[in-house]
Amino acid sequence: MVKIGILGLGSIGTRHLNNFKKLGCDVVGYDPLSTPFDKFDQVMDCDGIVIATPTSEHFKGIKYVHHMQKPMFVEKPLVKTSEDLDATPLDYIKMVGYNLRFHSCVRWTRDLLGKGLIGRPLWARFTCAQYNDRPVYRRDGVILNWSHEIDLAFHLLGNADVVAASSIGEPELLAELSLVHTNHQCHTTIHLDYLTQPERRGFAIIGQDGSIDVDLVARQGFMKDRDGRVLHSYFGEDSFDSNYLEEAKTFLKVMGGEILEEPFFCTAEEAWDVNNACLIAKDICNE
Repeated sequence: MVKIGILGLGSIGTRHLNNFKKLGCDVVGYDPLSTPFDKFDQVMDCDGIVIATPTSEHFKGIKYVHHMQKPMFVEKPLVKTSEDLDATPLDYIKMVGYNLRFHSCVRWTRDLLGKGLIGRPLWARFTCAQYNDRPVYRRDGVILNWSHEIDLAFHLLGNADVVAASSIGEPELLAELSLVHTNHQCHTTIHLDYLTQPERRGFAIIGQDGSIDVDLVARQGFMKDRDGRVLHSYFGEDSFDSNYLEEAKTFLKVMGGEILEEPFFCTAEEAWDVNNACLIAKDICNE
């Protein structure tokens, strides 16, 4: 039986704990910010470690687990500051928790783009706008907390440079980012906020030969030609719960050295690039 240790037992850490239990793992957890569920040394004695502490505590956990030479799954984003990012060892980080990559509409979109069905991407728009007034969510600001959207832009369209950013609040309650993808000069804008009701989450990618529109909440996607006619449509039957469970299954496979046919999960190196873009955007906002 695989033994998984969960470091951090907030809402996301508890979700991971329950999912690994569902998959038949022996799971222990420790939360340095509340009453310990188990002992810290029990967590570190596991086969693999999940780091789900607050972002400001990630670097400390990563360094410790790296010293123990244990495979780890780190919740997004990797770390909170540029100094920590530069010093973060990536060797034992097997996955980072950008779970929207497991969303069926994202995988559908990636397949369409891989086949070149809309031609060269020209511009794109990603949105994560959902009301949230809980301090635990707001403490890192929307750029780091909703960095899923930045990861999706990188995952679907390739790495990008941040060319502009603006925000409201400190930390940010609302932010707008502008990116230019280095491989084909696609221009992408990203809107993030804690203020919008009802929730809006999705993206549009416009290419030379057509477009893709996705509603991540409704799990619907439409590919259209240049005249706006729908050529392909997709209606996903998965859920955020099933995406998190699939993410846990994938970590067990990767931890065990299995070679996946479709390695779409987020690697440490990819997460480093996303984290770096987030911190650059935050710096621009603070100028």
